[in-house]
Amino acid sequence: MQWNLNLIFKASVCCLTALCLTLGSTALIADEKGDKKGDEKKEAAKKEEPKKEAPKKEAPKKEEPKKEAAKPAPKKEEPKKEEPKKPAVTVKTLVTNLENPSGLAIQEGTGHVFVASRYGVYRYDAKGKTVDLEIAGYPTDVYGKGPKYNVGPLGVAFMSKDQLVVGDGSRPDGEELVRIYKVGDKPVAKWVKEDTAVQTLGPIKAGDKTAKGEGNFYGVAVGGGDIFITCNGDDTKGWVAKSVIKDGKAGPLELTIATKEATNVDAPVAITFSPDGKELVIGQMGEMNVANDALLTFYDPKTGKLKKSLKTGLSDIAGLAYSPKTKKLYATDFSWVDTTKGGLFELKIDGDKVTAEKIVSLDKPAAIAFDKEGNLYLTAFGTQGKDPEKSPGSLAIIKAGL
Repeated sequence: MQWNLNLIFKASVCCLTALCLTLGSTALIADEKGDKKGDEKKEAAKKEEPKKEAPKKEAPKKEEPKKEAAKPAPKKEEPKKEEPKKPAVTVKTLVTNLENPSGLAIQEGTGHVFVASRYGVYRYDAKGKTVDLEIAGYPTDVYGKGPKYNVGPLGVAFMSKDQLVVGDGSRPDGEELVRIYKVGDKPVAKWVKEDTAVQTLGPIKAGDKTAKGEGNFYGVAVGGGDIFITCNGDDTKGWVAKSVIKDGKAGPLELTIATKEATNVDAPVAITFSPDGKELVIGQMGEMNVANDALLTFYDPKTGKLKKSLKTGLSDIAGLAYSPKTKKLYATDFSWVDTTKGGLFELKIDGDKVTAEKIVSLDKPAAIAFDKEGNLYLTAFGTQGKDPEKSPGSLAIIKAGL
């Protein structure tokens, strides 16, 4: 079932004119040539006295007909085994008319999906098939080169079952915030304002570490007792900020990993943890107007040290997630330069090589997240049509199987 959010909130939210977000095994080979022993036996030559015998007339020898070597029987060729065809991936749209939906997070226990879009944060209940506005009242900022998009809150992740971390994108760099909200198991009766957070982190203003101040907090990942947030303020640094969780509360937001200095590629965006929690995995989007420059990078979350940086052949990695069932890594490519090439990809890593295998084409995809059953949820900005009251921004699902 698809939901048009204009009808739900048009009367109650005067500022929301259109609810949309255009978001070998080592082979041991026996060496036989050194094991051959000279078995040749030399016999002592025995000398005998020559005897004279009358010469015998030998009968002419009959030549034996030569036997032709038996021709080997023709071998039957084994039929070639065909690779099993992968079933076609079906993308089912759950919610439409979201303006530029970006981050998403899944609540433990309820399985509710929280989605950040231009006007606020929504809750989608997969079982009840309902969608509700939870947090609103954000201002609006503009993001992008070439095509530019109106954005509000960006990244979201759960710090605990009832604590939602929201990264801001609605203000100028140096003024944006990271806020933590208390959310229950059920939708709120009426949406709350963005300033009702139980905790506010930031802003990160201009200073010695960042020339312009930090903002556009797109990616949020929680693990190992820390919150990590990707920043897009000072492009010469490409900072990732960190907050240490202590006694259930988030500590100050500190700049901790300068990804541009480590990789020579800017714009850290997508972020997640490896399945074992030992590596912080970050997608470097790179320049929006340059194709195929996106990197997949791995850091030690404790020290911030870069462990590996790999070229992907993708243009703009906007989402990263590991399947809880298969442990495979998936990414979305927004592909600013040529959005017809955007989509969902499986990233196959072999040593220092990454192969990006396209799973399905998507129109400006953003964040992805798996639930515990292995269903993949994703957001997509889509392409705006002529009607300003409608938006193609959507929340969709790919059923378990990846």
